Amino acid sequence: MKDSYIKIKKIPYEEPYHLNLIFSASNGLFCGHLDFYCSVDDIKRLGKVLSIFPREASDEYIYKIGSPNPKNNCAYFFQLRAYTINMIGHCALQIRINNNEEKADEGACRFSIKVEPTELNRLGELLLTFSKLRHKELNWSLSGDLDSLIEE
Repeated sequence: MKDSYIKIKKIPYEEPYHLNLIFSASNGLFCGHLDFYCSVDDIKRLGKVLSIFPREASDEYIYKIGSPNPKNNCAYFFQLRAYTINMIGHCALQIRINNNEEKADEGACRFSIKVEPTELNRLGELLLTFSKLRHKELNWSLSGDLDSLIEE
């Protein structure tokens, strides 16, 4: 799906420890958007893992924050799951988002983007650079044509 992308915009907050991020993603058919908070270390860890993913044919990595169940008193749920889809190492990136809002303001999505390992590795490298806090926006596309880091 060549229209697949991930965009992450950093909103000034309690840097260098905590980040306020606006995350948007699409696989060309479905899309999701969430404003959430995480640590700089989370971004570094995610970047490190994706930059060398997969390490074996049955590899999987899950980054999540919050809970999809609003009864758990979480403001939101965000999950990024990298996983292999076959024994020769083809991969996918699953995105799950839930804003845990009441009806009429609710929003949730779950979709995957099929990716080659080198595409995931490229996203990981972008995340590692983004974690240095010199950029306000990260753009990644499946084709690589739209990859960019926009400086502060």
